[in-house]
Amino acid sequence: MKLLYIEPKNMPTENPIIDNLTLRMVKALREATKPRYTSHGYHECVCGALSGSTDRILPNGWTTNTLCVHYLAYHRSEIPARDLDAVSELPLGTATPTSHELHGPMEIDADGTKIIRPIDGPRERYDRPK
Repeated sequence: MKLLYIEPKNMPTENPIIDNLTLRMVKALREATKPRYTSHGYHECVCGALSGSTDRILPNGWTTNTLCVHYLAYHRSEIPARDLDAVSELPLGTATPTSHELHGPMEIDADGTKIIRPIDGPRERYDRPK
């Protein structure tokens, strides 16, 4: 089963949704393995969050991508019900997602300048000391 292969159309919510679905996905993603292939590139969400260059194989055998936690946290309203139901079947996790898991990597251009993307506003709020 392919899980959370979506293409959001809307910008992310202001704050991430960190609930039991997100925590389940964090746990599954951290336990996932990489397949033997790479895609020779990455996917960019409408908000600028970037995926890794390979899918991930979850412990139950389902395939997902490295933006799975991001989608659950910031684009929940655009996820099909069948995917939300599938995530609810994953084992519950307790670890808080990292900024990298929620927002993807920061991108730096050739001259070393950080490329600003819409997801960087939520990233800065999440990373701000509480």
